[in-house]
Amino acid sequence: MTSLIALAVAIVPGALLGFALPPGRYRWATWAAAPALTLGLVTLAMTWLPKLGLPDGPLAVLAAEVLLAGLAVLASRLVTRGLVDPDAADRTATVDGDAAGRPTDAGWRGRITRLRLPAVRPGRADVLGIAVPAVVSVAFGWLMLGRLVAPPGWDAMNHGFLTRRIMETDSVLISSACTSGSTDPALSCSFYPLAANVAWAQAAEISGGRISTVLSAWSILVGPLALVAAVYACVRALGGRPVVAASAAAAPAVLGPMWMSVITGRITEQTAPCMAGAIALLIALAARGAHPVRLGLLAGLCGAGIVMTHTYDVLFIAVLAIGMLLAVRGRWVLRRVAAAAGAMVVAGLVPLLPLLGVLAGANGERLSNPPALLGRYGESFEYWVTDPQRYVLFAYPGVGGQDFQLSEPTIQVGLWLVIPCLLLSPLCLVLPRLRWARPWFAAGVVWTAIGVWTTASDSTAAMTLSSLWYGVRERVRSMIFPVYGLLAVAGAVVLGLAVQWLLTRVAAKAGALRGSEAPTAVAAGVLVAVLLGLAAVPASWQPLRGALKGRAPVGASYEKTFEWLAENNPPGATVAYDRHHEFITWAYADYEVPLLFGIPPLPGLPAENYERRWDAWNWLVNNADARPAGCEVRQFNISYVVVGKRNMPGAWDKHYERERLETSDRLELAHTIGRINIYRVTEAGRSCATGG
Repeated sequence: MTSLIALAVAIVPGALLGFALPPGRYRWATWAAAPALTLGLVTLAMTWLPKLGLPDGPLAVLAAEVLLAGLAVLASRLVTRGLVDPDAADRTATVDGDAAGRPTDAGWRGRITRLRLPAVRPGRADVLGIAVPAVVSVAFGWLMLGRLVAPPGWDAMNHGFLTRRIMETDSVLISSACTSGSTDPALSCSFYPLAANVAWAQAAEISGGRISTVLSAWSILVGPLALVAAVYACVRALGGRPVVAASAAAAPAVLGPMWMSVITGRITEQTAPCMAGAIALLIALAARGAHPVRLGLLAGLCGAGIVMTHTYDVLFIAVLAIGMLLAVRGRWVLRRVAAAAGAMVVAGLVPLLPLLGVLAGANGERLSNPPALLGRYGESFEYWVTDPQRYVLFAYPGVGGQDFQLSEPTIQVGLWLVIPCLLLSPLCLVLPRLRWARPWFAAGVVWTAIGVWTTASDSTAAMTLSSLWYGVRERVRSMIFPVYGLLAVAGAVVLGLAVQWLLTRVAAKAGALRGSEAPTAVAAGVLVAVLLGLAAVPASWQPLRGALKGRAPVGASYEKTFEWLAENNPPGATVAYDRHHEFITWAYADYEVPLLFGIPPLPGLPAENYERRWDAWNWLVNNADARPAGCEVRQFNISYVVVGKRNMPGAWDKHYERERLETSDRLELAHTIGRINIYRVTEAGRSCATGG
């Protein structure tokens, strides 16, 4: 139930805005962007409610979202259709006129008629075209991320902390959420994109479920379904047939780092790119469609939502939108383009106005890693383009991974299918039937070139740009991950067209194939069906599943430990733990047990509060270099210390030695659950010379 509520919270507010458009492709395009529109509404509400002195808790924001969406729909029914050019509205789908678009009543009856919300009935082919890839994507999401105590990765624990702080303080302010801890908090960052965290808090409060479940629902349900809707809408809007569109929507589930994106717990790094196509389509339809102001306002709202969710994804969306703008059909009318651009700027800026100051200075809080291949452009090109490991099923392991096994049959066959198709995909630039692939191809080329450049250059421009993703090159690949699957399908369509051309010239009875869509549909469908079959083989998905599982709490001992702490921890007291290293952070996110560590202060902010927390930890676990810190133990009111034996792999070092901890007179063993030990802080641990 928690997962379904999380899905509804993510989709329904934004979907309501679809009724501001007439039935037809504009409304369907808006519904494809529903999750991004919801994030835009969240951003608008969370930034302005505090400024207006109104309640700004998660449920207050949700109420404001629904109210704003309802007011927008009401206004759309009362304002002349088309706004800029009423005569440009779709004549086949009017609300206040007949089939020819003539008003049926200019009086009060006409106004009431405008308030009606006509039904939209999709064709059977489109229903199947959406349903099949949706089921496929969710199934692979469950295969990869289901049945875990909590999502994998250290950043998921950060998001869990931020979300719990929003719920605990009943405030969506960054200063309330981004703190050094839950007790005696200090500000840890002046800007953090919290729109998704607010949506997670809403779902957790409404359902009464765990935050970890809501985060998992976004990775398994919300992101994949948003991707399917976005890709299907883009392909259909640019002339692709249902089978081809369905194939393109399903392919990213197994081609590209869709699931690799969450290996470090960055749920927003996975879900924000899933929404990119739908936002780009809204931008294109706003500039070249019949409703520039309405669609422009919606597109700008989506952009604000992405800025407050996973900021740098707006760059990829902008490039993709330019491609969509050139590919979508429609007349170039200067007045419409200007109206759409103006509406987008207004709708994008208004939600962010209260944050413009901190947004402008946010880059000062980022530390960028130096280029991984400084000056080695050839190696950088190989890393980004020619290394076959980049195109393996599920994109795991990443390029350069030591456990890559090309000898695995499913991996081999997958590469033999994918690489030729990718090599053929540039022909989308000249083949009319592949017009739908051109924006994705262009965006993929541009961002691959940016990846090559920022991986090898330390110029000011390269470092400034790459600092947006902290110089971590794999984040660029995650941002553009849908491209790989779509271009493979485009290459398969090229093969289908080639076979069609040959048959019509060689076989005397193949004349019926001229102009037929069957060969392209068969080629796209066969490629994706084979790839899905290969991906479903355990040898293909189990390595990534194992990596995800290795970065998550596993086993009932965690839940029992968290429940014991929730029952036995004194009110207001905190629990100390080796931050993120042993997954204990979920005790606060899911069970409301106050913990010692929160978000580390970003560069430029005072670090004293956070350093004193580490002093308290080092003192209690009896580290060799610890200074007396009983005063800090009292300051943060530490009651228990929890340690386990399951560690977060990677760069996280252990910050204690088990032997020294067990001989510390500042702790005494209170409880053991499986491989997790809970120690009670003694009076020696709280000894403070000043009596503070």
